[in-house]
Amino acid sequence: MSAVDPRLAAAVEASRRWYDAVAELHDLPVRVDDRLWVALAEPPPWHSAVKTLRADVDAAAALGVWGDRTGGSVADSFGVLDLAGRGFDLLIDATWVYHPGVTAPWPEPWRVVREPDLLTRWCHRHDYAGVLPPAVLDRADLHVLARIVDDEPVAGAVVHDAGGTAGMSNLWSVSGVPTEADVTDVLACAGVLLPGRAVTDYAWDEELAAVLAAGFEPVGPHRVWRTSTPPRRPEPRPR
Repeated sequence: MSAVDPRLAAAVEASRRWYDAVAELHDLPVRVDDRLWVALAEPPPWHSAVKTLRADVDAAAALGVWGDRTGGSVADSFGVLDLAGRGFDLLIDATWVYHPGVTAPWPEPWRVVREPDLLTRWCHRHDYAGVLPPAVLDRADLHVLARIVDDEPVAGAVVHDAGGTAGMSNLWSVSGVPTEADVTDVLACAGVLLPGRAVTDYAWDEELAAVLAAGFEPVGPHRVWRTSTPPRRPEPRPR
């Protein structure tokens, strides 16, 4: 296997840590090794049941851990799988992005969400009900951010501690697509909360344009495949 860009490896690792954190919030049993992250029960909304962690994981390996579930998604972290012939549709065709990080003052009117009521409104605005329970507010490694106008959240994101980097996710805005200014503000928040860290995420379409305009670099493809029927598993390759 050829060497993986360390920026891409950092982005995939940050995403894995986010999946670990969400699983812990929901007491979701998982199985993880150096190749695959696998949910052993139904994952929360917007999260895949299987996530690849290395570029040499093939379709046989990814679907071999699917179990008896009848629907869900596979997060193809390196954009190398073709599951179209296995009963899956391509749901997301995204790009991993990387930013070396910034040192800047905390941007107003952004704040860290600390109140359950504000978290509920944040999730409602983001269509994220059922994903972030109140226990997220007690986690030192997870920071739910909101831009507040007239006491209401109008934009948001999550920044989490991913070890050597800061993971950014769940960018949203009531206008529909986060702006370059929103992304720049979240970068500043990350720099205060997790100083000295590079920041990683993935994005597509208009959101990708916004994060690139804010100085992120594209570092590799990320795709999510979804099915609503039992997948057709490929035959394992001869050993």
